[in-house]
Order: sequence, then C-alpha cells, then structure tokens
Amino acid sequence: MIEIEHSRNAELITLRASGTLTKAEYDLAVPEIENAMVLAKGPLKMLVRLEDFQGWEVDALWEDLKFERHHRRDLGPVAVVGDTKFEEWGTWLSSLFSKPEIRYFKSEDQARDWLMST
Repeated sequence: MIEIEHSRNAELITLRASGTLTKAEYDLAVPEIENAMVLAKGPLKMLVRLEDFQGWEVDALWEDLKFERHHRRDLGPVAVVGDTKFEEWGTWLSSLFSKPEIRYFKSEDQARDWLMST
C-alpha cells in the first residue's frame, strides 16, 4: 500500500509504503506525485517511509523505473527511512542508478533534517 502525505511546504511529500507494492497501487499514486511536482517551486523532495515493506511486484518496479527516468529533472533528494538491512541495501542499490540523491536513514527526524538542509 502507498499513502501520500503533503506537507505545508509544497516542496516535500512523504510516501508511506508497506507490504508488496502492486502496479495498481503505483498507478493510483503517480498522478498525485506528478501533481505535487507541479506545485513544488523546484525539484520535489521525497521522504519515503518503509513500514513492513516486502518489495515490488515486477510490473510495479518497472513502472517505478520508468517514472524516475521520465521525471529525473523534477525530483529532488529522496530520503528513505526503514529498519532492515534489506531496505538499506535496496536504497543503496537504487542510488547507483538514480539521478536524484537517495540516502537511507533509520530515523524520520534525521531524514527530514537532511531533506530540509538540501
């Protein structure tokens, strides 16, 4: 499941991802993320909170890769918050192929502080 929270600061959104993400869930979230990109004054910063995250279905992962490629200039830094080595490793692996800077944190406060300083 994907839940999106908008902050008063239009430059930041928080995505909460849990379970196994499906293409249908991703397709529902994309228009809201794209709208947030339009409202942002610059590249959109994202805080991704992984909660009992199990990964993506193959179709959802493919959509995620296409989305990032299409919107690479619209995305700012991404802070990923999780609590497992799998999540930390996945974030590191994603950072190798991503234009926006992606960092992993164990604390949401640390992640927000980093995003606000960039």
